[in-house]
Amino acid sequence: MKICLFGLGRIGLPIALTCADSGYKVTGIDINKNLISNLKKGITSFNEPSLNELLKKHVNKSFFPKFQDGNIEEDITEAKYIVIAVGTEFTKYPDKPKLSTLYSIIGQLISAGIKEKTIILRVTLPVGTSDEIKNLIEEKTRFKEGKDFWFAFVPERLMEGKAISEEKSLPKIIGAYTDQGYKKVSDFYKKIGGELIRVSNPRTAEFIKLIDNSWRSTRFAFANELAFLAEENKIDVMEAIKAANKKYKRNMVPSPGPVSGYFLGKDPYLLELAFGKIEKEREFNSVWYYARLANDWLIEKVESEIKGDSVLIAGLSFKENIDDYRYSHSIELSRKLIKKNYDVMVCDPYLNNNYYTRLPDDIKDKVKSFNDIVKALENKVDTIVFATRHKEYQNIDLNKILKDKKIKQNIKVIDLWNILRKTSHPKIEYKALGKGDFQ
Repeated sequence: MKICLFGLGRIGLPIALTCADSGYKVTGIDINKNLISNLKKGITSFNEPSLNELLKKHVNKSFFPKFQDGNIEEDITEAKYIVIAVGTEFTKYPDKPKLSTLYSIIGQLISAGIKEKTIILRVTLPVGTSDEIKNLIEEKTRFKEGKDFWFAFVPERLMEGKAISEEKSLPKIIGAYTDQGYKKVSDFYKKIGGELIRVSNPRTAEFIKLIDNSWRSTRFAFANELAFLAEENKIDVMEAIKAANKKYKRNMVPSPGPVSGYFLGKDPYLLELAFGKIEKEREFNSVWYYARLANDWLIEKVESEIKGDSVLIAGLSFKENIDDYRYSHSIELSRKLIKKNYDVMVCDPYLNNNYYTRLPDDIKDKVKSFNDIVKALENKVDTIVFATRHKEYQNIDLNKILKDKKIKQNIKVIDLWNILRKTSHPKIEYKALGKGDFQ
């Protein structure tokens, strides 16, 4: 069976290749010409376990990458299923994402012919967007959903670094309008794997997608608030959390640390768009909104702790051991320090490996960048911020590095992940998030 899948990014490409590995003939469509060219050659654009193997196994056999503005009308016409997995514009409440890419795809589908097709959205959307799109299709085509075409929302809930294994195993929540629509979508996902869970409609499925990352952001914000409070009261937050959680199953308090990235940074604000009426009625925002603000405030906290003129930010990814800098707390911190005229250096083992690990244009010429922290420390550094818990930093012997480099100046180390607690070099002023001895 032939399908068309729009969007071959960090989530769309693993989904497309998993579909191909499940026996579907997949036309993968994207607006990035360079990406399509590389995929045709068997070259992936980011790191993801099993991704390279699946691409080489299926490219030009059961997976066919194509440029979106090219000749894809025939592919759409022949496809029984259309899966849309494009990204959503990053906005902060109360701004709404424009969704221009998604609506452009819907326009292409209408032009090519939508009759007898099943459309599956796997896009992060404000609650109610699926209803708007269904109504638009019905208005433009005079077709009826449930009779002439079928439409469903299936939340994408994949974690970078586990995307392929999770696509094969995680439950698929299916929000369809009709029984026949649910049957078509469930038949599709039975070949891929994971329990099938039906919910009342696409609006409910959209809501569930936003619950996931908003809940995680809120949990982490709670831990960060504890860390700030512990500092004020000279309490070691890691000691307190560990003791509070031990053999007490009602507690699952996570460790504090930065909370950022394309998903956790965006979804709470999208969920807040649906909260507007309640906000106006009671005159204050949701718990997840304030949690997101609390996580954002950590950047301000770090900025206030910088010592000296030169700063090295170690780790640029939003998450450990992932090659993705999109909307990372480290990038945002870099911007703030540049504006304050600090001499900023950044280092990350994934730097410039691919599209997702390039420095944004507004800062790339204003910082010194390194892949190796040892190389970076050949420069004068007054403050080091360990901002990402990469494996390269978790076992680093900073005492030895500074001794070998014969560092003469005093250095302040701000450890946002509590990974360097054995650091005790006489030239180091060590501060960890929530350790109880921040100034």
